[in-house]
Parts: sequence; C-alpha cells; structure tokens
Amino acid sequence: MSPRPLELDGQSLAIGVLSVTACILFVGFLVVTSLAPPAQAIGMNDSSGDYKMLTQQLSSSSEAIVVLDAAAQRMIVYGFDPNRRQFQAISGFDFDRLQKRADPDAAQPPPGWNP
Repeated sequence: MSPRPLELDGQSLAIGVLSVTACILFVGFLVVTSLAPPAQAIGMNDSSGDYKMLTQQLSSSSEAIVVLDAAAQRMIVYGFDPNRRQFQAISGFDFDRLQKRADPDAAQPPPGWNP
C-alpha cells in the first residue's frame, strides 16, 4: 500500500497562513517592547530648601539641567557629555548681574498698548 499524497485544501492553507502571521507579529511585538525608549525629561522641575532644579531643552536631541541656588544667588547649567559619559557645567552666572529695575513705573506697559 503506497502512502496517500497530501492535498492542500483551503482550510489547511488558511490555518498555515494565520499561524505564520501570528508568529511574525509575536516576534515583532517582542522586538518593539525590548527596545528602550529614549529618556526625555522635558519640563521636569524640583526644589528643596534654597535649591531649584529644572530641565531645559537645548536642541531636538539634547537637554540641560539648570540648578538655581537662591542662597548663593547663582545659577549653573549642566549638560551631558556622551563621550565622557558624565555631566559637565555648560554655563553659569550670578543673579547680581541681572539688571534690577530702579523705577517702579518701568513695569508699566508701553504707551499705546491696549489689551
């Protein structure tokens, strides 16, 4: 007795196609979920005592951490250096350098301004 040749009917073909599709989708799901999303901290802030910290977006791919020290009247901006894998001071200045308004009328809107 010779073995009967296997015939591929419509139901077997549909089951095979659906099984292969399910395997491909499962592998794609595993790949997508295993990739870590880029870390972004845009718009975050915190404060403790005389310190205030916030994040600032410098460009589309880089951010900075701004640290304000109210007691020392100083601000320092830190950025991440990917080559050294550490944070480095980018800029900083004393609040004393900010121009203070001596005239209380200077805060008034300009003439002709009508909200």
